Amino acid sequence: MHTINTFTLSIMRRLGKVLGMEHTWDRLVAKIRELNDINSAYALLEWDQASFMPPKGSEARVTAMGTMARLAHERLTDPELGDLIAQLSEDGSLDQIKAATVRVLKRERDKATKVPAKLVTELKEAERRGYQAWVEARPSSDFSLFRPFLETTVRLKKQEADALGWETERYDACLDHFEPDMTARELEVLFRGLTDGLQPLAATILDAAGDKPAFLKETYESKKQIDFCNALVDRLGFDRAGGRLDFSPHPFTIHVGHGDVRQTLKVDEGDLMMSIYAVIHETGHALYDQGFPEELAGLPIADAPSMGMHESQSRLYENHVGRSRAFSDHLVPGLKDLFEIQLGGVDPDEFYRGVNHPERSLIRVQADEVTYNLHIALRFELELALFRDELDVADLPDAWDAGMEKHLGIRPQNHSEGVLQDMHWSEGYFGYFPTYSLGTLYAAAFHEKMVADTGGVDDDLRRGDASRVLAWLRDNVHSKGYLFTAKELAAGILGEELTPEPFLNHIRSKYSEIYSLSI
Repeated sequence: MHTINTFTLSIMRRLGKVLGMEHTWDRLVAKIRELNDINSAYALLEWDQASFMPPKGSEARVTAMGTMARLAHERLTDPELGDLIAQLSEDGSLDQIKAATVRVLKRERDKATKVPAKLVTELKEAERRGYQAWVEARPSSDFSLFRPFLETTVRLKKQEADALGWETERYDACLDHFEPDMTARELEVLFRGLTDGLQPLAATILDAAGDKPAFLKETYESKKQIDFCNALVDRLGFDRAGGRLDFSPHPFTIHVGHGDVRQTLKVDEGDLMMSIYAVIHETGHALYDQGFPEELAGLPIADAPSMGMHESQSRLYENHVGRSRAFSDHLVPGLKDLFEIQLGGVDPDEFYRGVNHPERSLIRVQADEVTYNLHIALRFELELALFRDELDVADLPDAWDAGMEKHLGIRPQNHSEGVLQDMHWSEGYFGYFPTYSLGTLYAAAFHEKMVADTGGVDDDLRRGDASRVLAWLRDNVHSKGYLFTAKELAAGILGEELTPEPFLNHIRSKYSEIYSLSI
C-alpha cells in the first residue's frame, strides 16, 4: 500500500487549489467574452444610429438596442457569474490584472443587480427615442418636441438612482456611472475653486481680446476641411487599421471592441476651427482607447477608470497640443496650401491668436479654453437642480438662459443655441458633463508633469511630431487601463490631489503672453 506523507499531501492540496482557481478564472473569462460580444454589438448599433442609419429605421433600432441592453443586463446579473466573482474575490494570490478584473466586474455587477431588468430596457428605449427626438428638435429649435422624451428619461434616471442607492444625494448615483468614487459635494468644491479663479481671469482676458480675427469668419470648403482633418488624425498617431473617422451631428468617439475604435467629425464651412479642434479632441479619446495593453484586451480593465480621465486625454490634445504655439505654427503652412485666399495673408502670430481667441460664445463645443468650463459649470448646476427636485424639465430653457447670462453675460436667442445644443441629456448622460471639467484639470496637471519629465516637446510639435506626447501618455496613463481608480492613477502620476491650480496657472501664463497682460 502506497502512503503519502504530510508534506506531499499539503503540496497536492495547494496545487489542487491553484488549478481550481485557474479553472474558475477561465470560466469567468468565458462569461466576460460573451458580455463583451453583446456590448460590442450595442456600441456598433449606437455608432450606426448616429452616423449612417436612415431616419425610418429609428423605431426598429430603439427596440433592437433595448433588447441588447436587456441581454447584457441578464448576463451581468447571472447568478453563476456572481458565484465565480465571489470565489475569486476570496483568493489573495491573484495577480494585479486578475485582481483588478474581479474588482471592476464585481463593482459593475453589484450595481446591475440593484436595477430591475424592466427598468434597464425602459431606460435604453427612452434614451434612443430621446436621441432621435433631439435630432429632430434641434434644427427646428423647438424644445417642446424634445420635452416629453426628456421628462421620461429624467423620471427613469431618478428611478435608477434610487434603485442603485445613494447616501448623500441622488445625483451621486448618476455621477458614479461616469466618475466612480466622486461625489457631488467633492465636485462642488472643485467647481467653486475653478469658477472663483476663472471668472476674474476671464473678465480680464475677454476685455483684452478685442474683435475676432477676420480669417475666423471666412468660408472654408468642406471637402478640403475633411482632407485636412483626415491627415491630422494620422499625424497625431491614430491607427487606421484599428479605427475609423466618419460623420455625425455631434462629434463623438466610441470603443466598439478590441481593435475597433470609431470617431466622428462634424464639418461647418463657416467654422474651420471647430472642425480642426473637434477632431483633435476626439483623436485624444481614440488614442486612449487604442492604447490599452494587449494583455488587458477583452477584460473590463481595458478601459479608462473614469470619463474624467478619458476627457483628460481629449482636452490635453485639443488645448495643450493643438492650441499650443508650437503646433499652431506647424498647422499654418498646410492650411495655407489648402485655403490660400482665406489664409494667404495670415502670419503665425495672427493664427495663434486666432485659434486661442476667447469670446463669450453660446455654443459649448465652440468655446475657447478661457470660457469652456463656465459652460460646464452651468450644466452641472442644472443637473444638480433637476436631481434635487429643485427644477422641472419644463423650466430648463429659462433656467439655461438665465445661467448663461450669469456665467457668460449672454443669452441664447433660441433653443438650438441654448438648451438643445448638446446630445448628452437625450441619451440620459446625467453626470457626464462635469467630467469635461475634471478632464480639463487632469489635462493641465498631466501636461505640466509631462513637460517636466521630458524637457518640453515644443520642438517636436513645431515639426508636427506628437510621438513624444503619445509615448508619455502611453507609459503613464493608457497602459494602466483600469488597474487603478482615477484618483489613484492621478495621485500616482502627480504625487498630489487634483486641484484647479495647474489649469488656472496655464491660462494665466498663456494669455498673459498672448495679450501682454500682467495677470
